Amino acid sequence: MTIYNTYVMQLSFDGTSYTKGSVVDLFETYNIICQDFPFMKNPKPKELPTRDWAGEDGLDVYVPTTLPVKHYDIDVEFLYVGTMANIRSDISSFIDYLYGRNSGAVGSRLAIYNEYTGIGRKDVVVSEVNNEIFYLTDSDPDAIAKFKIKFTVYDPVTDVTPVTGIYSGVTKVTNLNFS
Repeated sequence: MTIYNTYVMQLSFDGTSYTKGSVVDLFETYNIICQDFPFMKNPKPKELPTRDWAGEDGLDVYVPTTLPVKHYDIDVEFLYVGTMANIRSDISSFIDYLYGRNSGAVGSRLAIYNEYTGIGRKDVVVSEVNNEIFYLTDSDPDAIAKFKIKFTVYDPVTDVTPVTGIYSGVTKVTNLNFS
C-alpha cells in the first residue's frame, strides 16, 4: 500500500508579503495521513454583477474575461496511525499546529499540498475540528484513529507545488511554492 503524504506550512501575511514556516510532513511529524482531501480544481464561480432595467428585456450582465471564483469549505478526513501511548499528544499537537498555537508558530494561515490529489492551496484556515474522534484498536499497542477537520480555502485558484531536495539519499519536500 502506498502512503501519499500531505504537507502543511504555516504562513503569515502582512498585506504585502508572506512569511513561511517550515514544511511539515504530517505522517513523519504527527503519524497522520489523509484519508480524504477533497481539494477542488474548479470551484464555483462568483455571482456575476447584473442590473435589471425595468424598461428592457433580460438582464444587463457584466461577464469578465476570467470568471472570479468563490472561496469554499472542505471536510478533510485524517487517520492517525501510531501508538496508544502517543495518540492523544500527537493529535493534540497536530491541532495546535493547525491553529498556530505551537512553539515557534509562524501563523494560522496555511499552505497545504496533498500528494494523492496533486493539488495544493494557500490561505487555508481551520474552521472546525470535529470532536468525534473514532479510534480502533485491539490488545496491541498500535492505534488507529479517524477524525475530521473542516478547512476554509480563501484562495481557491493559486496552485501550491512542492519543492524537493535530497538529504542523506532520501528525497524530501523542503518547501511549498506559490505565486
